[in-house]
Amino acid sequence: MATILVVDDDLDIQGLLQLTFEHDDHRVLVAGNGEAALALLKHERPDVIVLDVSMPKLDGWGVLEALRCDKELSHIPVVMLTAHGGRMDRLRADIEGAIQYLTKPFSPSELREEVNRVLACDPIPARRQRQIDALEQLARREAGFVEDDVNSRTSVTSPRPRITRLEQLPADRPETRVKDSDARPGLEVLSATQLGLLQTVARTGTVKQASEELGVSRSNVYASLERTARHLKIDSVPELVRLVRSGAYPVDFSAPD
Repeated sequence: MATILVVDDDLDIQGLLQLTFEHDDHRVLVAGNGEAALALLKHERPDVIVLDVSMPKLDGWGVLEALRCDKELSHIPVVMLTAHGGRMDRLRADIEGAIQYLTKPFSPSELREEVNRVLACDPIPARRQRQIDALEQLARREAGFVEDDVNSRTSVTSPRPRITRLEQLPADRPETRVKDSDARPGLEVLSATQLGLLQTVARTGTVKQASEELGVSRSNVYASLERTARHLKIDSVPELVRLVRSGAYPVDFSAPD
């Protein structure tokens, strides 16, 4: 069972999504606008957020920006569900960190499949790939061309999407990397709880399996691993897991007694 936050000002949509996700035994939280969603996130950590764009007080773009600017919330995957179906809207959502973009009217079964797919994978690598692809598309548009098909290029004059804040710089940017791995702190900077979590992730191999073994949500595991990565001066959770699995950090892989 996962916790899903639905953020939409349409009461009919709220009710439909609640029934849809509860059918899969998920716990469903509901907020009618962006401000209500952020207030709820002060004491809740959903596994995924289904987010509308056009809402009073604070729209979906404002929620995305707030999530990306908050280290405690930035790991939560966001599925956009909106009537805005334009290419530039999709591009903006990908750049700002949404992991999927669906348009209204929508199929409840398709939405269930997409949300379950998000819940079954590690969201950060998928989100970063969407950002990379979207930035490449934006670069082509800013150059004045977009590829309509494999054999032709068409000039475009669409306005550039307003981008608020990317999740972080790409990992290959020198500003974000520790050039000398010896400069990273050792495991002694971690608490016993963080060491235990690393041991579990190292043994199971994935965040999803670790969360199942520990009996907590993947979002909580990701949040804890992000804090651990910051302590160790490592760029991302996937990089932390890779280093632990490679033996760069010698944690005990054996099961506890």
